Amino acid sequence: MRTPARAALVALVAMVAAACSPAGSTPPASPDAPASEGSATATPVPSGGAASASATPTPGQLDLTVPGTAEELVARLVEAAGGSDVLMVTVTATDASVVVVKNGAAQAWAWRGGRIQQIPSDVTYVAQRAFDPADFSFHDLGALFRLAESVSGSRQGQSLQIVDYSAGLVSMSVSTNPESRPVFFQPDGTLLPTLDFTSEWGLTEGYRDVVGPRVGASSMGFGSATGVYLDSVPDAGGSFQRRQRMARTPVIATPRTASETLRRFDPGRVQPAVVWSVLQELREDGAFTLDTPWTCVVEDRAGTGTPLMYFTVGERSFVTTLNGVRR
Repeated sequence: MRTPARAALVALVAMVAAACSPAGSTPPASPDAPASEGSATATPVPSGGAASASATPTPGQLDLTVPGTAEELVARLVEAAGGSDVLMVTVTATDASVVVVKNGAAQAWAWRGGRIQQIPSDVTYVAQRAFDPADFSFHDLGALFRLAESVSGSRQGQSLQIVDYSAGLVSMSVSTNPESRPVFFQPDGTLLPTLDFTSEWGLTEGYRDVVGPRVGASSMGFGSATGVYLDSVPDAGGSFQRRQRMARTPVIATPRTASETLRRFDPGRVQPAVVWSVLQELREDGAFTLDTPWTCVVEDRAGTGTPLMYFTVGERSFVTTLNGVRR
């Protein structure tokens, strides 16, 4: 049985389709009726509430900023596509589309012209990570757009996108057109924190993001410009992955090749609080200010089994133990 909210939206779809039909033409089929063979599948919009009475949609449009509407429409798009391996979700205030993997190729389905239908895809499947849109909260698309506007300063052409943006790492972000800058969100719909790498808090948060459950590293780094990064242990061919957290973006993973072999160590032995304490001592001595460029690289360059911290602060370079004691 349909809920009143779903019935309202189904009625709205029918109204939109009717508005798009030329005068005197055959009335459109019910949104619940199956499409004829060879045509795009006509699927009713999901429940979630009718569009706001203060904003009358133009023909062929729905107000996806109404809480629940975007989230449920995406679920119906995935259902219509007949695949659960989703590569991309894109939602604006009036349109939505998904890209799924079927038979090793990318297929796109979208809400267009008052119906759900397959559309040409400009995405090439190259082993991107698939995901379940239900793992991301965009229930209140309007609220996400307002948060993004407060950060970027723009609301023009806002578009939410969920996609594998870096080596299997899936992100949710809102961008604008013309582009200001993408604003990233956590899967639960909260803003991704902007990190301040001139604070113990910023270094600690960046460290947690790049390390996570990992117990092996060949190198780690902290810095005013580099943020926080972790290099995995190279394989037999010298290839490894760098996970890096910058101030305004999620962790980015990039493949690299090692020019030298460094001994593995446990990143859990490295404490961001100790890195910050070394900088604080310099600050108290007047040798460091918050606008001084600095880096700290943690490596076992001597192959002793114990990594050291190699600091460069302004024009000064020195080495400390993991406890912050100078060597």
